[in-house]
Amino acid sequence: MNVMLLGTALAATLAATAAPAAGQPAGPAPRPRPPSPAGPKLPVLESFTLENGLRGVFLRHDAAPVVAVEVWYHVGSKDEHRDRRGSAHMFEHIMFKGTKRVRPEEHARFVSGVGGTANAHTTEDATAYLQVVPAEYLDFVLELEAERMRNLLFRDQTIATEREVVKEEIRQQENDPISKGLLRFLEITFRKHPYAWTAGGTIADLDRTTAADLKGFYDAYYQPGNALLVVVGQSTLAEVKAATEKHFGNIPGGALPPRPADAAPEPTQTEPRREVVEPGQIGIVFAGWKVPEAKANDVYALQVLSLVLGGGESARLRQRIKATDPKTKKQLGVEAAAPVLIREHPGLFLVLGVYREAAAGAAVEAALFDEVARAASKPPTADELRKAKNQILAGFVFGLDSPLGLAEQIGQSWILTGDPTQWVRDLDALEKITAADVARVAKTYLTPERATVVVVPPKGAP
Repeated sequence: MNVMLLGTALAATLAATAAPAAGQPAGPAPRPRPPSPAGPKLPVLESFTLENGLRGVFLRHDAAPVVAVEVWYHVGSKDEHRDRRGSAHMFEHIMFKGTKRVRPEEHARFVSGVGGTANAHTTEDATAYLQVVPAEYLDFVLELEAERMRNLLFRDQTIATEREVVKEEIRQQENDPISKGLLRFLEITFRKHPYAWTAGGTIADLDRTTAADLKGFYDAYYQPGNALLVVVGQSTLAEVKAATEKHFGNIPGGALPPRPADAAPEPTQTEPRREVVEPGQIGIVFAGWKVPEAKANDVYALQVLSLVLGGGESARLRQRIKATDPKTKKQLGVEAAAPVLIREHPGLFLVLGVYREAAAGAAVEAALFDEVARAASKPPTADELRKAKNQILAGFVFGLDSPLGLAEQIGQSWILTGDPTQWVRDLDALEKITAADVARVAKTYLTPERATVVVVPPKGAP
């Protein structure tokens, strides 16, 4: 995005990615939808499962003498109790704060000491811990990850310190009207499902979260049977399996974890919802619709639709919102986008328009809805369809160059679909999407009665 405030808010809230405990912010991309089978050579994934339920996936990658090692836990903010929001995010921090055999912060220091990098991220659906190290340190990193899977220490002082760190991150969002508008949008959209909040948490809930609460969360979700180990790089399946068995094999599998989100499905929305919130430095209209979960076939066409509407300067929404009126010589707005948030449970399709003058708000909102309706009645042209698929292909190809990027794709695929190899088989399905499919999903899901709108007016607006 060209508007810095909007870019910050989208990165922090729409992606629902909490700040990592170590290193720079990082968040997983939506489920990849690569096209053409005539394109890049697809990787071959090898998998195994230990007796305790831990699943492993290995992908040989010889571009550099390194390995990416990621442990994905199937637990995110949607698994939190409603009065303990922020628990999943707290673990992203606490997992670096010491175990029975590793002193606080030493995990990241050990990785850095052998020439590697360590990071982590939390979303609504998952928490992932990531390392890239020279290939000869694979066994060492697996030992570190196995140690903190079940030997984490819960010191009151450490928890108090990390609680304040997380609370400060929340305050930064609360001081940004655009972020507040996005958070309010989620609350209005999801009245029952825990997607109503993000992985960031709330200050009130963090203040009431105790060491015992966190220990219970850890025991429920940080178990081999609720995790996926991903290794991508210069190694062999035999080496990975042997090291995994050595370090993780004696850890008990654990009971099936609770899934509170399964007991709180979101009812079908039958009437529009709209709210105007506190003014911000710049005006923005958010409009959104709930869309199917990641495993649904219509997700392919919805991702193509998001690019037809908002992917690049020639996309329909950006052309409409940024067009100059020949009479007034002014643009209706300054930016537009159409992100689709693909999740394990039903996600969101958003359109948004950014504007400066208060008087333009109604026209921007009307233009967003008009372009969405037009997408249903006027399917994308052959050029628009090909461009959208090529944009996805470009992202996919770039991901193939990086062990870390490949590991992220594998982990996300497991979280969103239950199958770490699904993303490879998405190729044919996406290439088969037609213009009629794109128009159909617009007509089916993006209807006026299912829309939620939140308006953040610019300062000075009535």
